[in-house]
Amino acid sequence: MRKIAVTLLLFLAYILVFSDYTEASEKDYTYESDYEQIEKVLKDYGWQGESFEELVMSVAEGEGFSDYNFVSTISQTIIENRTVIIQILLLAISTMFLSVLDKNASDAAMLFVSFIMITLLIAVYINAAKTGSRCVQMAVDIYRALCPVFFPAVSYSCGTGSAAAYYEIILFLMYLVNVFVKNILFKCNYAYMFLGILDTFGEKEKFGKMCQLIKNIIKISVKGMLMFFLGLNGIKSLIIPFGDSMKMSVLFKAVSMIPGLGNSASTVSKTIVGSAVLIKNSIGVAAVIVMLVIIGIPLFKLVVMALVYQFLGAILEPVADKRIVKAVLVLSGSLENMIYMIAVTVVLMCLTLAIICFATNINLYSI
Repeated sequence: MRKIAVTLLLFLAYILVFSDYTEASEKDYTYESDYEQIEKVLKDYGWQGESFEELVMSVAEGEGFSDYNFVSTISQTIIENRTVIIQILLLAISTMFLSVLDKNASDAAMLFVSFIMITLLIAVYINAAKTGSRCVQMAVDIYRALCPVFFPAVSYSCGTGSAAAYYEIILFLMYLVNVFVKNILFKCNYAYMFLGILDTFGEKEKFGKMCQLIKNIIKISVKGMLMFFLGLNGIKSLIIPFGDSMKMSVLFKAVSMIPGLGNSASTVSKTIVGSAVLIKNSIGVAAVIVMLVIIGIPLFKLVVMALVYQFLGAILEPVADKRIVKAVLVLSGSLENMIYMIAVTVVLMCLTLAIICFATNINLYSI
């Protein structure tokens, strides 16, 4: 009888711990104040869709979300770059008429045109780099604002051990993205751009191998970060959620054996865990949707820019000086490196949330 009484007290304590959370789930899934930070972040970055709280409720109820028109982004990006594109075309066409001058005048004029071209391309790249850096900062800020909402739900649905372990991974991921990707790899891409531009001044290529080395370092680093965190998340998912599940399963099984209360206790426990899992997964899916939409629009602009300048370089190759063509293609290559870094970083963050949501569903199947 003493063991039964102790078990019953533990079960009642567990119900009291979850009472606030289950009551909130019947109203708005979480308290409104929990969403204030993430709502502020989304507003600062120009989120035009429904509020994060409404998005979580829509996902939980199986409804869709607002559509966003990416087609207009293509024309908008071309319009924003039309002045630079026209200037590059005019400069490229002007080099065709330099052959009528004598050699000294032609070389001096070509050097002058190259300086103007390089200034235009560097200005384009600096503006694009600001957009890329903003994309990375968006991902970090969304993760930072999401943690106070998401990890309490992880703790309720799976256990405090899993929440603490995955929280450490998220903190490490945010630190690495903010320091390594934003402050180191982006600087390496600046070096790639400037060294490639310097090669346009001479007849011979002097920094080609260096540019290739920098490009390989960027790709290997980003791929290594992706493999490391996916592996770390996979290893954590094999161990820690099972430990928390065993603890909660033992408690629920013991409570279900109480005479007269076993069936009711089992039903209540399944309802609690099911509600917690639904809330956690809804928050995770809503965060992925928000991240893909907010970061997807400026990232898509960068993709369009890279394609436009690559297409421009291909058009100019038969008629323009090779140094002009090479400078344009260097800009396109730098934009491709930036796009690769941002895309892999965002995919890694979304996959991390997906792995956490999937791994911490284990209590739903073990009761």
